[in-house]
Amino acid sequence: MGGVETGHLRRQGGWRQNRLTTSGRGVWSACLLLATLAAAAPPQPDRITVDRRGGVLELAWSDSEERLQGSIQPLAPRAGEPLKVTLHVGSFQGAPFEGPLTVSLRERGATHGQVLTVPKGAVNWHAEFVPERAAVHQLDVSFRTTRIKVLHAELDVGAPRLPHLLLWGGLGLGVLLALLGGLRLLQKEKPSGSPAPETGISSAPGPDEPSSL
Repeated sequence: MGGVETGHLRRQGGWRQNRLTTSGRGVWSACLLLATLAAAAPPQPDRITVDRRGGVLELAWSDSEERLQGSIQPLAPRAGEPLKVTLHVGSFQGAPFEGPLTVSLRERGATHGQVLTVPKGAVNWHAEFVPERAAVHQLDVSFRTTRIKVLHAELDVGAPRLPHLLLWGGLGLGVLLALLGGLRLLQKEKPSGSPAPETGISSAPGPDEPSSL
């Protein structure tokens, strides 16, 4: 009986171990499959790609009807500084698009932001914004051809620069403090003057001394 029970327990342990191994392999295979699908998934149809190229942030998007190209300057946008957006919409078929664009800039996750309705210039559409805070921002571009199309791009907005006046003021204060520190150091190192020697000649006779007259 003991041998039978021992063999039965061994078979149960082996079955459990095989089950755990198979389960672990299944989880690993599922994770690998999800990662492969995520890597191979096409970009979202309303997402504008943003690439750093030629000193600007280059924008690109297209579908079967239109193509949008453009740029954002400067390359590293900062809060409190102008951000210039240049856009161009081209049509693959039919008449060229000449209508206005609605362009907005807002912090990611915010429901409101700066909104501009931009008419077409000589060739391109131009918009200018001033981001208020350092954060990830979303640029939205919408226009209507056969239907309303709303496109999105994300960009990082950095912290504002120090004003030049404040920067030069801080530099001048640092130089002044360094000069004062140097003067104090020189005063400490300079030896103190020796006391004047005493002379035996008195300017006036003492009360007990007879006058020479």
